[in-house]
Amino acid sequence: MLISAMMALSLAVVSWGREHDSLKKWAGALALESVAFLLIDARGTIPDGISIVFPAVLTVAAQALKLAAIYEYRDLPWPRWQCLLPVGLVILIFIALPYDDFRGRLVYGSLIYGAQMLLILQILRSDTESRAGRAWWLLFGATLAILPFVAMRAIAAFFRLVEFATIESSVAPNPVQMAIFIGFIAFGILGSLGFILMVKERADRVIRSLAMIDSLTGVFNRRAFMERADKEYAIAQRNKTPLALLMIDIDFFKRINDQFGHPTGDDVLTDVAHLLESRLRKQDTLGRYGGEEFCVLLPATDDAGAMAVAETLRHTVENTPLATERKSISATVSIGVTVCPASCDSCNIGFGKLLEDADAALYQAKHDGRNRTVMLQFGCRNTAAA
Repeated sequence: MLISAMMALSLAVVSWGREHDSLKKWAGALALESVAFLLIDARGTIPDGISIVFPAVLTVAAQALKLAAIYEYRDLPWPRWQCLLPVGLVILIFIALPYDDFRGRLVYGSLIYGAQMLLILQILRSDTESRAGRAWWLLFGATLAILPFVAMRAIAAFFRLVEFATIESSVAPNPVQMAIFIGFIAFGILGSLGFILMVKERADRVIRSLAMIDSLTGVFNRRAFMERADKEYAIAQRNKTPLALLMIDIDFFKRINDQFGHPTGDDVLTDVAHLLESRLRKQDTLGRYGGEEFCVLLPATDDAGAMAVAETLRHTVENTPLATERKSISATVSIGVTVCPASCDSCNIGFGKLLEDADAALYQAKHDGRNRTVMLQFGCRNTAAA
């Protein structure tokens, strides 16, 4: 009771002031479980109707809140019937069965509780994103581990392995009851810890994403792109495969900002990023290098392949009207290309040299009139234009 109450209070404090927070619902579930444990512990000192009916209803309601919390965690609308129906069934069972039918209540109550566990397992199974973390396995494993104890409770009651003639005998200490009770508590706590850590893992993923993704265009920012580029460069060296780099600049972008305003300029940047991304392979990397400049990394791509990709990107931007909220705008890009070949004596210089040559090629493309592609051979100053 104390553990559930303290965890509920902690989660309530952490989630205070948040409109949509799955931790609130989980805190509510723990609070209901705490009250249920309190009522169970008070049996014999309070009326049997309160100490029997209320704990069962509160326990099932707590699982319903946990199911709703998992749905909210996944930003999905929680199914009312899946959450409310078990609570209604438990109330109906206690109304329909005779007061002294403790065996029937335990059997039907266990079946409802087990069905709730299966619903929780089902929604957890469909969460492939969280499954990559360890916390998901803790919650899933703890929930799955509760099922044998639920089955043991139902079997013990159905086959009369434990005497349930009176309220005293139905809660009297015995090996079956103790194992079930300890299992519920232990795995319930582990499951709650798993859910809390799962929420933390998702928050960590969001923070990492914010640190790596350009907030305007949705592609890698400069830092993330350079980290990826260093890794791809090392792989290319180790595997002796070519690595191409494209540096792309939106032509006369300052003029777009001056003529149409910065909000329209932001729309142009976003649209260009999406156009570039739509024409790349999964293994390619697109990043916003800064301002109106983008970089594209093309693993295992030689000179001809790099020029073909660059020209595809250039033609795509040139021939696609950029639809902003205000008007349709046409834009062009200049592209600098360089390729580190599969066998190159200069490959130990580092990615910085590749970046320097791509920048020089881009400068040449802009100097030659823009809306064109220029290739600079890696490690030298021989250029080819398209």
